[in-house]
Amino acid sequence: MIKLIVTKSEKVQDLFVSSVKKFSKMSGVCVLVAKPYSAVANKLKGSRILFIDTLSESEEENVIHVPPSNLTALSIAVNQALQSFEGKKFLVFDSFSTLTVRNPPKVVSKFALFLLERVRTWDVEAVIIVAKEGTDPELLAVLKQSADKVEEK
Repeated sequence: MIKLIVTKSEKVQDLFVSSVKKFSKMSGVCVLVAKPYSAVANKLKGSRILFIDTLSESEEENVIHVPPSNLTALSIAVNQALQSFEGKKFLVFDSFSTLTVRNPPKVVSKFALFLLERVRTWDVEAVIIVAKEGTDPELLAVLKQSADKVEEK
């Protein structure tokens, strides 16, 4: 299932942390676009979480750095990370809309469509969080159409 959470920008981080904690019995991938791993490390501990940090590099073994401007590499990293886990898996993006800072909104919309199609074939529980303010209307429309459930918080 793909859940889209649309919220105020000041609530994004808290909703991200609570979303990841709901998957505590599963293995999965957290894609960090708004804050680096060092900012969430204390709140999210777990050997069954792999972090893809688009903002900074880390020496931690459960963190991979991928530049936010390289959406192809990000897609490959998500795919490989999810395939490294057995059983039920999850994928959580901390702020999907922030990808438009380094990429044109149309490109991010196409990336979202591609990635969410893949998420369905991988049978992964996914949570995508976007800030209401500043999110490209086309991207928001694509995400809403692709999601199984949309929550406004």
